[in-house]
Amino acid sequence: MKIIFIHGMNQQSYTENTLRQHWINILNQGIKESRLNVDLSKIDIAMPFYGDLITKHRMNNNFDLGAFLPKSLMNFRLPLGLGSKKTISIEEAQATLIPLLPHFAKEQTIKLSTRLFLASQLAKDIALKEFIMLLNNFPKLHEGLIHRFLIETYMYLANPVFVEEVHQRVLNSLDESKEHIIVSHSLGTVIAYNLLQQLKPKYCIQRFITMGSPLAFRVVQSKLIQPISRPNILNGDWYNFYSHDDFLTTFPLIDSPFNFHPSIINKPISTFISKPHEIMGYLQHPSVVKSLLEPIVHPALLSPCHG
Repeated sequence: MKIIFIHGMNQQSYTENTLRQHWINILNQGIKESRLNVDLSKIDIAMPFYGDLITKHRMNNNFDLGAFLPKSLMNFRLPLGLGSKKTISIEEAQATLIPLLPHFAKEQTIKLSTRLFLASQLAKDIALKEFIMLLNNFPKLHEGLIHRFLIETYMYLANPVFVEEVHQRVLNSLDESKEHIIVSHSLGTVIAYNLLQQLKPKYCIQRFITMGSPLAFRVVQSKLIQPISRPNILNGDWYNFYSHDDFLTTFPLIDSPFNFHPSIINKPISTFISKPHEIMGYLQHPSVVKSLLEPIVHPALLSPCHG
């Protein structure tokens, strides 16, 4: 079994190796806290990286909703900022301290100052979520926001050259002789969905996992390969994890055009209130860990692929 990680936006400070290590560290933390006996070093894991393609296309990514939000919401820092432009080394990736998901620390006493901070973050998340929900009813405005502020997303959705280059990176990670679990986050879920719709039967995809996916947005759906349907190449289940704290991806994939059969298994989880969309809140969650490792720990439950 081979795991393919497909990342989301704003990863230009990483390389393929350092981002892969970062995801593995997060997953290992979830495995440890879930008290599972799984050694990721013995599992084939690939991270097709496309962050460098932004530099190649000479595009800058800047996510700033300030021009669209009320003045009262201007005094916060969005969790999608690029931060430092310095390239992260493999040593730094290995040493990066990953905060523990609140799910694992329910019994801990929380300081008053922390409670106040979390309350303020939650209020911002709610306001942003309502704003994004409003945008979903106005796809043209939403597309304008994506074009102006989410360069990577717009490039993927609207630039066929960029699409082909990103898809080729993922294709290079696939192995005709192995079964695969596709694990994707944010924009990576859109990339993965589109690519799965085009994959040849020679590949075996046993499970598709989407986290923090914007596939529910109409402007994104309008750019997908049509008609929108369950990928024929997918041999097993499609798990979709979403967080009500995550203002960018607050919708489950249950309504049309995603109400196909077999149904997508939508799972609501809680991430970090202060950083609700980041991968570290999703990939260490016990429900995500279980869905990811189940095909590896219990391969007898899988149906064989027929290429």
